[in-house]
Amino acid sequence: MNRPVPAAPPRAGMLVCICDPQFDPPANDNGNKSVSTLALALGFAFAVLAQTVASAALPLAGAQLASRPDMATWPFAAMLAGAALASFPASFLRDTFGRRAGFALGASLGIAGGALLVAALIQRQFAWACLGALWLGMAQGFSFFYRHEAAAASGRPTAASAGVLTGGVLAALAGPTLASFAEDLVAPFFLVGAAGLAAVAHALSLGVAVSLAPDPPPIFRPKETAPLSAILWPTALGALAWFGMNAIMSGAPLALVACGIGEAAVFGFIALHVAAMYAPAIPLAFLGERVKPVFLALGGLALVALAVPLQYAGTPETITAALIIVGAGWSVATVGATGWIYRAGTPSRTALAVHDGSLFLFAIIGAGLGGVLF
Repeated sequence: MNRPVPAAPPRAGMLVCICDPQFDPPANDNGNKSVSTLALALGFAFAVLAQTVASAALPLAGAQLASRPDMATWPFAAMLAGAALASFPASFLRDTFGRRAGFALGASLGIAGGALLVAALIQRQFAWACLGALWLGMAQGFSFFYRHEAAAASGRPTAASAGVLTGGVLAALAGPTLASFAEDLVAPFFLVGAAGLAAVAHALSLGVAVSLAPDPPPIFRPKETAPLSAILWPTALGALAWFGMNAIMSGAPLALVACGIGEAAVFGFIALHVAAMYAPAIPLAFLGERVKPVFLALGGLALVALAVPLQYAGTPETITAALIIVGAGWSVATVGATGWIYRAGTPSRTALAVHDGSLFLFAIIGAGLGGVLF
């Protein structure tokens, strides 16, 4: 009787034997079972909670730790740089190892980034704060792929991506209260509680991520992909909206402090802005497919442009109005751009990485210029 020959253990030089699907499929955990939009929205909501707290804390942390005033926005810009850097690995890791591995890695980076920011604030280390912000941004870059996950699995990509963004509304509204409670716990260390809260929020997001995927699928079926050129215009309009939104948001905390608003109260203004970023997604989740994505993208960009003169007015009322309008414009433009890129077919991994990477790149430029422009 012939006995089967046992498989050789993996070793260096035998990567083909491990990765070639005809021998053994890669450890992709996407599975054949679809993931509910509710689960994706919940994971995104925890990431938004961390984003809300970090967006308010990082400009203030930069002003507190930087050796020069012009360096105050560097931690916030570092967060956006991390998000841009994460776009390519987030896209490729998702298809190679699955949604659970990709989103879990992003959340883990957020936990590490929040913890390092805590250490930076206690030890008063500006470089540590920038590195922690970079890791928090990388977590943010991974979390924005929740909307692509929903859009790719749905026949209504605009509405599905908007449905995921609705998860950010409650997180943004709860952000100031939770941040205030966290700050009280660690008083008198300013911003340390907020940084710790960001780490905890990503830990909760990690819990959601590891529960997303079912068992690995036995086979892989290639999907037809749209040409890379199909993302050109939606990426361009979306990038302009992200530029304007981040230019206004990065300059707003210090502008509000200059107007006499207390530093602790800035969390409330930023949370109001973040709530405005996700509130339009609620009606768009139901009505998004009735409006052409190009019109949504153009309408959102128009709202972003409308916020610019309000920010220049320089009063607490006009700055607040600018934060609300630019947040709403960003949301509408982002939903429109996301739905638009799926009109020509499923985008390739490269296309999704280029799209999100471009959005975050323009966001970085906007954040870097925010303190100068406003």
